[in-house]
Amino acid sequence: MKLVNRIAVTALGLALCASAKAETLKIYWNAGHAYQAYADVIKQFEADHPGWTVEWGRFQWPDLRTKLVADLSVGNAPDLVAEPGGWVPEFALQGRITALNDFVAKDGKAMGYPDDWQDFSVARNTIDGKYYGVQLHLTCATLVYNVDLLKAAGFEKPPANWEEFRNAAIAVTKTGRFGFAPNQVAAYFTPWIYQNGGKFYDKASNKVTFDSPEAAQALQFVADLIHKDKAATLPVAGADYEGPQKLFTAGRAAMILTGPWDVGPIKTGNPKLRWDVAPSLTEKDQATMSGGVSLFIPKDAKHPAEAWDLLKRFVSLDAELAASIPNGMTMPRKSWAADPKVKSDPVLGKFSQCLPYAVDSSAELSLTGKNATVQDLFKAAVQDILYNNKPAQAVLSDYAAKANTELQKK
Repeated sequence: MKLVNRIAVTALGLALCASAKAETLKIYWNAGHAYQAYADVIKQFEADHPGWTVEWGRFQWPDLRTKLVADLSVGNAPDLVAEPGGWVPEFALQGRITALNDFVAKDGKAMGYPDDWQDFSVARNTIDGKYYGVQLHLTCATLVYNVDLLKAAGFEKPPANWEEFRNAAIAVTKTGRFGFAPNQVAAYFTPWIYQNGGKFYDKASNKVTFDSPEAAQALQFVADLIHKDKAATLPVAGADYEGPQKLFTAGRAAMILTGPWDVGPIKTGNPKLRWDVAPSLTEKDQATMSGGVSLFIPKDAKHPAEAWDLLKRFVSLDAELAASIPNGMTMPRKSWAADPKVKSDPVLGKFSQCLPYAVDSSAELSLTGKNATVQDLFKAAVQDILYNNKPAQAVLSDYAAKANTELQKK
């Protein structure tokens, strides 16, 4: 009995020691990005850190934000967070994010940061020379078109400028089918503004510029496609950004503006559809909108060093390639875009070519702390133009005045 008791006590002691050394690294992630490649990264991290467990919380973006804000307010911060854009400057200005400069000084050269990242993906996560986030995914939207519908209407190649786009949209349109299906989400209208030589915000004056003649002309162009030319659908109002993709997949829209997030749904929704990806349109300039996910470490993270170790693994070139090829996701590394596997991919290769001229319209605006308010006003302006068919210049001037009033408030 004594021997048995001694063995039991020893076993219990070892178990208690092991549990005392065991640690949990808590990360918040988007449910749609729970790729096998990232599961493999986590598995390897745990193998390299005996006793450690990664608690991989996966949420839809609105739920993730709600949980994050609540946890930060009670001192229950996760160790690593994925965010959909705009949160890094917002939380950094609130003093809630760990600056990564010391980590980058130690590991940046070996991991290729920041030199191997698309420049604007670094700028959007940098405030006053301090790195507060590292880009994980970098996406852009460009023209996706139905090859057969355009060919049947006499177009052997996709449009390259606005006049060609309008002509193709009108030619393809007939009963039950439209040349273009615009998205009701306001951000999808910023590429038109930048293509026409406009801007969204001017840092020097701290004023929005989405009411400029160039911007008004851009939004009026899209509105006229809907209301005058009858060559574009009126978007369904709501939170669903998938409407254009569904019309395109069903063969009811010949052209949409979208990104790699819609590749999977198009392929699975209509395997027989013949479609392709085109360079973004050029009017005065060639431009499109950018998006993507960044990673950051909260200020109150319990394990910042281990969180940085895991972050480095997630953004490695090997992990980027493993995550992007099967999932159709585009990435921020320049070496990723130059990789033969990416360049030879018929879809990814074309999306990757749009990244150098993609624009983050909220990058500088986010540093004011008023980005959410301004974006809501721009959204209201877009809806007023689209759904009420009001003149773009008058509507944009009205909402820009409200936005600038907000920007001047301290």
